[in-house]
Amino acid sequence: MADSDEAIPAPETHPPDTVGQRLRNARLMQDFTVEQLSTELRIEAKHLHAIEDNRFEEIGVPVFVKGYLKQYALRLGLDVGDLLSVYYKQTTLPEIEIRPSRAIKLRDERQITSWILAAVVLLAVVAGLAAWWWNGGNFDSMPSFRGTEAVAPAPAPVEPEPASVPEVEARALVLPPAEPAETPAGEPAADASPVAAEPAFAGAGAAGDGAERAAAPITIPLTFSFAAESWAEVTDARGERLLFGLNAPGRSVTVRGEPPFAVVLGNAGAVQLTVDGEPYDIPRTGRQGELARFAVDIAEE
Repeated sequence: MADSDEAIPAPETHPPDTVGQRLRNARLMQDFTVEQLSTELRIEAKHLHAIEDNRFEEIGVPVFVKGYLKQYALRLGLDVGDLLSVYYKQTTLPEIEIRPSRAIKLRDERQITSWILAAVVLLAVVAGLAAWWWNGGNFDSMPSFRGTEAVAPAPAPVEPEPASVPEVEARALVLPPAEPAETPAGEPAADASPVAAEPAFAGAGAAGDGAERAAAPITIPLTFSFAAESWAEVTDARGERLLFGLNAPGRSVTVRGEPPFAVVLGNAGAVQLTVDGEPYDIPRTGRQGELARFAVDIAEE
């Protein structure tokens, strides 16, 4: 009986000074074994033993250790922030600087968008010139009709025949404007010119709206496939955290954000990454063990 009592470690009664002591005391007070929590949290038992013994260097880099600490603390009902403060005081593992990796090229959507925008601008210009030319060719014919209506008391008013109108318009499209010999007054022609300019400005306005829409921020998808357990953290250019946490084997997750992205992978060798549908080689430079920190950016054409 005495041997059995000695085999079970009792919770420490004095205030714990380390992360491992706090976690071990909380586990024993709730009557959990390391194996039970290892199965539930899907963390290897050797890692939990290393944490309780404050042997963090056996687990790996800090980002991996902190991921385990957060999961362990949350399961036992401890304050994560307080536990991490103690961890920062007692650990000396260095943080790793994020180094930018190679830039990637987007697929043809951006080039297609540029061509569409150029086509819209060109069509707007052509439409404006056609409208100006059309109305400019009718400057002489439109006042002629108005002048005929104004001289109604004349004994023999000249009424334009329906067949003559297309003929005049056809000449207006090919020949320069006719001499204003029969034009009674030039004022109506001057009034018509602002009307001719309106379609051109309207087209230019539409092109401007298209340019503003094209200038909107570009977002692209990143897909992570995990062959083994791995910590992953992804932050985009807006500072928005798109992915954060420990990922189980077999999981595949897609996030979308604005490049460039800051990526941290705790087990980079077990992760496959595609960017905008294209395979992306996770850089090996700057790694510490299996930890990889790198930046994913796009190439500006």
